[in-house]
Amino acid sequence: MQNSKLYYLFQSIRGDDIRRLRRFLHSPYFNSREDVVRLFEYLHANEAEGALLTKEAAFAHLFPGTTYDDGRMNAVMHFLFKLLKQFLVQREFELESSQPYLTRALRKRKLPRLFEPASKKWKKQLDKAQVRNAGYHFQQYQYQLEKYEYEHRQRRSGRMNLQEITEALTTYYLADILRHGCAMLTAKNISQEAYELDLMQEVLRYLDRTEQAHQPAVAVYHQAFLSLSDLKEPGHFTELLRLIELHWQQFPPSEARDLYLLAINYCIQKLNRGDRAYIRRALELYQLALDRALLIEEGVLSQYTYNNILMLAIGLQEWSWGRQFLEDYRSALPAMERENLYRYNLATLHFRQGAYAEAMELLRRVTFSDVLYNLNARTMLLRTYYELEEYDALFALLDSFEVYIRRQKGMGYHRSHYQALLQFTRRLLHLPEGDKDGRAQLKADIQAAPATAERAWLLSKLE
Repeated sequence: MQNSKLYYLFQSIRGDDIRRLRRFLHSPYFNSREDVVRLFEYLHANEAEGALLTKEAAFAHLFPGTTYDDGRMNAVMHFLFKLLKQFLVQREFELESSQPYLTRALRKRKLPRLFEPASKKWKKQLDKAQVRNAGYHFQQYQYQLEKYEYEHRQRRSGRMNLQEITEALTTYYLADILRHGCAMLTAKNISQEAYELDLMQEVLRYLDRTEQAHQPAVAVYHQAFLSLSDLKEPGHFTELLRLIELHWQQFPPSEARDLYLLAINYCIQKLNRGDRAYIRRALELYQLALDRALLIEEGVLSQYTYNNILMLAIGLQEWSWGRQFLEDYRSALPAMERENLYRYNLATLHFRQGAYAEAMELLRRVTFSDVLYNLNARTMLLRTYYELEEYDALFALLDSFEVYIRRQKGMGYHRSHYQALLQFTRRLLHLPEGDKDGRAQLKADIQAAPATAERAWLLSKLE
């Protein structure tokens, strides 16, 4: 049972949603099967105790004194699984405004006495809304559409709100396509995928001649797109930062966070092209997003954000600030990997400061399921053993590192990069002292290799 889709979905429901789900399952409007309720209670109780769940044990609980019937058990699981999905749909609906659905229902039922006050209430909600992202403009489009559907059946002449419908829909479309265009530029830079952006050129030309370009939901993503597509023109980035500062509160927190990450991504791309001034800009943007509580979602800070911020602090040699950051946000890391992530990043800080013994002690206590974290941790340990002349430990690590690489699937280009590191490290260790020709040859081979992890470090050891 623990491998079933039912249990997989059930495990995702936590906290107050368990209480809501219980009420949902007891509602005769949604469920009339008592065995489904009992199965829910059985799963909830046994999951809390960490018990090993089997279909046979669950069946015995649901139907005591009855011979196990796999078909009957599967049927109960099927109904509960179906209701769990229905519950999630209901929760998503509850988290949204119900006013559009109410207004539409009243209009369809031809109840003008109720439709008109409901429509006015909806309009008032839109006028007072603080969030003005693409979703807001889509709601404006929905409102104008409902108003039109109602009015053109009430009268056949006079001005209709067709202009308002078109403007709201166009603003929504412009904001959303620019947002996705920014995501495509970011993905293209990371993965080198060949995304097509032909339509975007038409959108950019249209923005040069429309007032809708000044809507915050459009203007911010417009400047973000221009910044990411033309790194040589700093004016776009300056304008992007001005617009983010001016309008970030008009976006939901998750989207405001994404705006900061777009600006940070621009900084990283500039940094990768050798402009080190953007290390400070990127760290300042991270600090601002932290201060505005935009980087923590449901109490959790992404492990990648935690590491990225530390690496920027290290790049600026902000050692004290970096150490304090690790401590301040330790408790916000994902619970399952919290101590691993904290030790790994603290080890990174010690390692970059040259405190190899402290780094080594921490790295020995780190175990990751994530391949890239594992590779980075093992690489730091490799360099630490070398610097501390712990050669027996280093040779053992080289052997275990090689086995690890061989067993991992889906490593892509990382496999050859790290295999080259291991090969060149072994050659470095076996070089006789004073063998200038051997050192020169190894240096030439490292420089000629297509790609090698830690190439700069290897070359520094041959100087």
